[in-house]
Amino acid sequence: MSSGCCSLNHSLALRNPRSKMSTAPPPDGAPISPNPESRRPALGLIAFFLLSYAIMLGNTSGYLSRIRFSTFGVAVFSIVVQTTYSAIYLIPSAIVVCALYLLLFRRGAARQEVPRGRRLAIITIAVILTAATQIFIHLDGMIFDLFGFHLNGFAWNLVTTPGGIESLGGGSDMRWAALLLALLFVLVQVVAAAVVTVGSPGAYLRQAVTVRIVPILLAVFVVASVGERLTFGWSALKANVSILTIGHCFPFYKTTSVRSLAKKAGIEIIKRRGEEIEVANSRIRYPLSPLVVTPPARKPNIVLLTVESLRADMLTPEIMPATWKFAQKSHRFTRHYSGGNGTRMGMFALFYGIYGNYWFPFLAEQRSPILIDMLKQQGYQFSLHTSARFTYPEFDKTIFSSFPAAMLQEATGDTGWEKDRQNVGQIIDFIGARDKESPFMVFMFFESPHADYDFPDESIIREPYLEKLNYATMDPERDMPLVFNRYVNAVHHLDSQVARIIDELERQQLMEDTIVILTGDHGEEFMEEGRWGHNSAFSEEQIRTPLVLRIPGTGSGTIERMTSHLDVVPTIMPHLGVQNPAQDYCLGFDLLGDTVRTFTVVADWSKVCYIDDHYKAAFGYKAGGDSIPAASTITDDPIADDAAFEKSYKAAMLAIAAGLARFLGAPGA
Repeated sequence: MSSGCCSLNHSLALRNPRSKMSTAPPPDGAPISPNPESRRPALGLIAFFLLSYAIMLGNTSGYLSRIRFSTFGVAVFSIVVQTTYSAIYLIPSAIVVCALYLLLFRRGAARQEVPRGRRLAIITIAVILTAATQIFIHLDGMIFDLFGFHLNGFAWNLVTTPGGIESLGGGSDMRWAALLLALLFVLVQVVAAAVVTVGSPGAYLRQAVTVRIVPILLAVFVVASVGERLTFGWSALKANVSILTIGHCFPFYKTTSVRSLAKKAGIEIIKRRGEEIEVANSRIRYPLSPLVVTPPARKPNIVLLTVESLRADMLTPEIMPATWKFAQKSHRFTRHYSGGNGTRMGMFALFYGIYGNYWFPFLAEQRSPILIDMLKQQGYQFSLHTSARFTYPEFDKTIFSSFPAAMLQEATGDTGWEKDRQNVGQIIDFIGARDKESPFMVFMFFESPHADYDFPDESIIREPYLEKLNYATMDPERDMPLVFNRYVNAVHHLDSQVARIIDELERQQLMEDTIVILTGDHGEEFMEEGRWGHNSAFSEEQIRTPLVLRIPGTGSGTIERMTSHLDVVPTIMPHLGVQNPAQDYCLGFDLLGDTVRTFTVVADWSKVCYIDDHYKAAFGYKAGGDSIPAASTITDDPIADDAAFEKSYKAAMLAIAAGLARFLGAPGA
């Protein structure tokens, strides 16, 4: 507490009736002879928060049980995080109480008597705020144990909405237990307040707490916090995953980066995790069971073509004629959803087959997808290309984290279409020069349809178009049709580059030995729902993308049911000889199987969006996220039938909750 909180008469204590000090007011005009206690700090208030901190330490000790103390350093770091964050959780309450203290007691503190009503008000508020904080942290721990993520909008909605707890298999007994638990924490804080304000225990505590203890405690807290921050930053530089994953066990944990300082100091930065690094405190359980693999006699080549911002309605004979022609000989999915409205989550779902919220722990551990692991184990050759960067988004730390940087090829050029042409040329060279005795994988990330939507003159099929994007001067409402025409022309150029790869596969007579996949990382909106671009909403324009899939021997056709990026991995893995059920390693279904998807999940940085045939509902999945679903119809219109919507999304809540935590577990488990 600051010195501003340090003039409360006798702290918050009720006046001791046995005190020998006179409490009679001085005669009018006589100088005030202040009670010596009145000039001492608000010792009772300080003692109350110290007791609350001790209670919080017990409350947060459950987070430590989820960490395996593999080394002495891990144990020390974990305890420091627990002790500092236990204090941080109480800081908001302390700030509010301190502010109210100054407001209520500043004038009365210089007198012998402080009105009892004010004393009662401040201690009541302190009890309410600290009890609420204790309840929140304990509830968060329960949620973390159940689902592997902290209390967020989705979980809050789940436990507070009628029918939500029932979907978890609980009922009225669970609600009563939660209520009793909340009352218990209130009672504990009331007892703490009584201990520091009433009778001999309170007097003893107030005597034990001196003015000097506050700066000492603050100094210890600052030193411990700075040490913890620096330790985390150093661990990030050295890819010490055992330390990096500890923070995920504590709600509201903030990471620290010292990469820029390290570069200036010449400190070596380990950019990716090698297989030799032990993940002692990994929260990831992926896959759930060891894979059982019977490699096929003839391993298929894989060509995975992904396109930045390619929305679903671009796959037409006019805009993408070559791709359309190829799609007629393949499986074309007309109601296909990305795993995100941005590149990170969309590509993550495509390669891993699991929800986008896993991006963060997988990034922290630099865990590659089992699809890539399988291909490497089976001796595949790789040609990996992007017209963007492998470092942004952090593909080099997720999807391709097991490859050396030299294998991740980034084209140079001024525009996306120029880079696409360069990359495609290198891919064609690779296919021609490959070892024909071994299978190969080609990955290409096209950039042509990304803003600024550049294209060469020969790709113009829509006019007029905006000659140049100037974000400072353009009017979105006025200019958006012209911007959209730029986008169409850019997509048309993309199609010409896809055609080059398809033609080369056919020329080399590789089609009967090659799985070809073409899709977008996400869509792109042009103010249809009031926004431009992507990463901003779960509108159909931002989250739907084409999917063309050709697997030799499986035929062709148009599939109109709901499908997802989550379904690509479980479709490919059996063709690599994987015998496990898809549930062991992903949250998707075989695109060519009998399972019909009734809903999907699309993610962004902080939310997941439930989508079925009729409705959408977005929930926050980070701590403190929105608890009220942002809901709409599937066409992004307001909901007319609330009852039908409630029935629809609640039926899926348990499955979504299980999916959000399926591949997370207690560290070291």
